[in-house]
Amino acid sequence: MSGFLTNLNQHFDSFTHSQKLTANYLTDHMTEFAFSTLEGLSEKINVSTTTIIRFSRVLGYKGFSEMQRDIQAELKQKESLPGRLADMPSISDNHLLSESFENDMKNIRKTLEVQNDADLKKAIEIISSANNIYVLGMRSSFAVAHYMASQLGEIKKHVNLIQSIGMIYPEEIVGAGEDDVCIAYLFPRYSKVAATMISWLREHGARVVLITSMNYGAVSSYGDVILPCAISSVTYKNSFAAPLCLTNYLIAALAKQNYDEAKEVLSRTESILAQGYYLGI
Repeated sequence: MSGFLTNLNQHFDSFTHSQKLTANYLTDHMTEFAFSTLEGLSEKINVSTTTIIRFSRVLGYKGFSEMQRDIQAELKQKESLPGRLADMPSISDNHLLSESFENDMKNIRKTLEVQNDADLKKAIEIISSANNIYVLGMRSSFAVAHYMASQLGEIKKHVNLIQSIGMIYPEEIVGAGEDDVCIAYLFPRYSKVAATMISWLREHGARVVLITSMNYGAVSSYGDVILPCAISSVTYKNSFAAPLCLTNYLIAALAKQNYDEAKEVLSRTESILAQGYYLGI
């Protein structure tokens, strides 16, 4: 982890609520933070300019401009995945295991803290009432999308994982429309293909439950319901521990909401698997 981000994490628990919002925004939008004006950032984060200035001073800078120059210098080395990988040697082997686990636990706690009950309820209602459910995630996010689709497919009918193998995604979503829903996993660096598909689905009446990063201003227009997750990591890729936890909650809540259907689909699934799928030991 870079010196700047290490300093940020070390001070995080001492920040005020507004300063934590600033820290979370900075973590997810480091490039934007490095080149935006103080006033522009204040508007995007929805905090005062004074909060951002005080935030920089808590981190040991004389003011916002000095902190921004430091972030700009660091970004020259960190914009690519190889640049992010370069941080790893700074973590000793003795601490890598504990730092990795502690980072994921912090992500899970942050994600739990920012969930909005009304948004969670709305997401469950939208998914429960949908005729067809499409699950979307590109590149690393595909792993979480696959998990959601496989679990949800055991308790709900008409669950479709968008796999985009051989770039056939138009055919995978062409039948979607009103009364359908897309559960989309969209995290930085945002996939243009995923964003294009989400936009098309919404234009044709499908609603979107968007599971994304903590500061989602850049992609807020893509979701009817937005469920934010913390995804910071000690390595060169995003951590999906928190999105997986949120996915597990949604599956459990949907099973409870649709108990009769879940029982029927599970029974039918088990009858198929009973045809010799397992070893039986």
